[in-house]
Order: sequence, then structure tokens, then C-alpha cells
Amino acid sequence: MKVKRKASILVLAVVCAASLLLQACGAGGAQSSSEPGEGGSPDKLVELVFSTHWVGEDGKADIVQQIVNGFNAQYEGKAKVSIDAIPDDDVYQDKMKTNLATNSLPDIFTFYYNPVESERYYSSGKLLDLAPYMSDEWKGNLKEDVLATGRFNDQILAIPLDQMVTPIFYNKSLFEQAGIRQFPQTWDEMIDAAEALKKNDIYAFAMGTGENAWSAMLLYSYLVSSIGGSDVLEKGLDDPAYVQAAEMLKQLFAYSPKDAVGATYQQYASHYLNEKAAMIVNGPWMISEFLEKGGEALAAKMGVGTSPSAKDGTGKQGALISGIGWTMAGKKQDDAQRAEYTAKFIEFFTHPDNAKKIFLESGEIFESTNYQIEQDDQVDAISQEILSKLNAAPQTYDYFEGMTGSAVKIEFPTALSGLVLGQFTAEQFVEMLKKASME
Repeated sequence: MKVKRKASILVLAVVCAASLLLQACGAGGAQSSSEPGEGGSPDKLVELVFSTHWVGEDGKADIVQQIVNGFNAQYEGKAKVSIDAIPDDDVYQDKMKTNLATNSLPDIFTFYYNPVESERYYSSGKLLDLAPYMSDEWKGNLKEDVLATGRFNDQILAIPLDQMVTPIFYNKSLFEQAGIRQFPQTWDEMIDAAEALKKNDIYAFAMGTGENAWSAMLLYSYLVSSIGGSDVLEKGLDDPAYVQAAEMLKQLFAYSPKDAVGATYQQYASHYLNEKAAMIVNGPWMISEFLEKGGEALAAKMGVGTSPSAKDGTGKQGALISGIGWTMAGKKQDDAQRAEYTAKFIEFFTHPDNAKKIFLESGEIFESTNYQIEQDDQVDAISQEILSKLNAAPQTYDYFEGMTGSAVKIEFPTALSGLVLGQFTAEQFVEMLKKASME
């Protein structure tokens, strides 16, 4: 089970609560200049299914439901979208892969961008080409450089949604308690900080090897990229940076909780939330957990750390992991009306009004959509610091899991457990990942 990527809950002063009000508030604001064309009865309601894991406890659940309601209000009597709720994102991803293989994709769905996995979707011939439905207004609402990741053979098969930014959160109060005056600028300074924290009975990093070893995987991504450079994850596992980073990761695990081997996200995150560990690598979706656990008092202690530099490494201090996260796509349709309303929903979902609401209510940055954050917008302090650090970052890094196939993702926690326990050397750890990449 993957980590629950909860987002910060920022309640807006005015929430569009009813369908007509949602429309008036510009929920989507994506009224098209033309109605769907031929192909299907004009009097028949087009019913579409949107499969998503943004439901239940997910920080985007409420706003996603509002967006669906807004679309249904705008096209009342013509089209209706229903949510197929799959709460766990790992289960969701596996289900979409199965649906792809069995030709049973839902009308609208998302998948996590990955050069390996995305190719399977793009080359399947089962995705709706959105290019014929894209008006100049829709194109103008999207950033071309980000949209390029959804292009395949002169088609637009997916619309990138969020930008996955995962800083190193740190507890400023615990740092102060250990006499640490600033966030470490180098990995050598990080070890010094870990030693200082240890002397004060504080764990340096909250991380574990259970589930998908999410936070440890992100820390490994920082280590690899700071050694090998911002493009190292594109080069493959033969680069020596992978072994060096594995050795450093094992060293940092010595400053993690004693139950780190096999620990799930909920287990190791609790050490951070209970202020027993000083750092955790995660994204802005964790802000809601700070607020739920300790309210504004705990949130006020949170700092946003960036990548330290490595000795003789080519990565730069101040870099952040930042890349395309989820992308939205539609199933190829035989019926022209179903195809056009599928495209209309994706346009509506990615409209700047809705992208901005998602950011303000959840902290999730919808990078593909052009929207402006105004001075009077209610943005929490942590999200503001993340955006500030991102804008100032001299480099951005990809994350390891996002640049490899599912077999490597599955193997990583097992190989990591063996590395931490001393069962495998750093070289053997990387060899295990290489072997998995060939499957």
C-alpha cells in the first residue's frame, strides 16, 4: 500500500456548494463555443465514468467532486460524469494497468507519468487523441513544454496535471534544540547534523523500507542526483553515482528510527509528526497531516529543505525534486458524442479556474495549466516556501521511482532492506535493481 498523499486543507472563504453556484463561480469556466457534433442521438444523455483515487481522505477529494458537479451542471441533460472511487493510489495504478491490458479502460482516468509505463499507454492505441478537440483557448490555457509529455506520434494522448515537488521537510524547533543553525548545505554537513540530533536523542530521518519505501526512495533520488547530476536518472543504472548514493543512504539509515526496516509510511511518518525525528522527504500533500496532528503550532515549526551538494558531485545545492506527476487521459471512443464529451471534461478539469482551486485547497501544484496566484489568495506559509524554493532552485531532479519501470519499484524495498541490514553491499543493491529493470 502506497503512502497516503494527503494534501493541505485550505478552506476558501467562499465555496461553490451547489451545482448552479459552481457554474456561476466559474468552476471550470470552460464553456465551449460549440456543442458535440454528429454520431449518437442528440437527445440521449451521455454518461461517462471517471476513475480516480482522489476520493475519501485524499486532500483533493472535495474539490474534485466539486469539479465533477460543475461539469454536470454545465452540461445538464446532455452529459453526466460519475466517479468510480478507488481510494488507494497503488491499487488504482495496478487496476488501470490491468484495464489497459484487458481493454476495459474507464472513459476518463489518470496515470502516473513515467517514461517506461507511459509508453505502454501511449503505444496501446486505446487512448483518445485529444488534438482534434483542442480549441485555441484550451491550448492557450496549457504550458506547451509540459503538454509535450502527453504527445505521441503527432497525437495528444494525455494532459499532464500536477507537478510533484518533494522537498526535505525539517522541524526547525528540533534543529534549534540540537544547535543546528541552518539546513545542511552539503551531505557532510548532513552527517554532522545527524550526529548532533542523535546526541539530543532525536532521529535525523523518518523513513522506512516497507510498502514502496517512499521517503527513502526520494532521499535516494536526492543522493543519486547530487552526485551524478540532474540528468543521471536518464542515463541508467550503470552510472557509478547509484552505488555511491546507496552507500550514503545506508549511512543515513543509521540515524533513522530503530523500526525503519519494514516500516510503513504511517509508522515512520508518526515519528516525524510526533517530533521524534527531525526530517522527512515528502510533498505538500503532507501539510494537512501537520495541521491534523498539531494544528498551526506544529505547522509553524516546519521548514522546507532542499538538496545538499555532494563532494565532487555535479548536482547543485538548492535543487528540488520536481517533475510531472499524474496525467489525465480518455479512452478511445467509437461514439463521436462520447469522445467529444470525454474531451470536454478533460478541458473543464484542467481549466485555470479549477487548477487554481486545486492548488489553493490542497497545495497540489497543477504545473501544466496557466493560472496566477494573487496577493489576496489564501496560500499557507509552507506552500509559499515550497514555491519560493522551487522558483529559486538552480536545478530540478527527477525521482527514482518515476524514471524506472514497475519491476524496479517492486524490487526497491526488498533490496533496500537487505542493504540496511548488511545483507547486501551497495554494489549488490544496485545489481538487484538492474536485474529487475531487465524483466
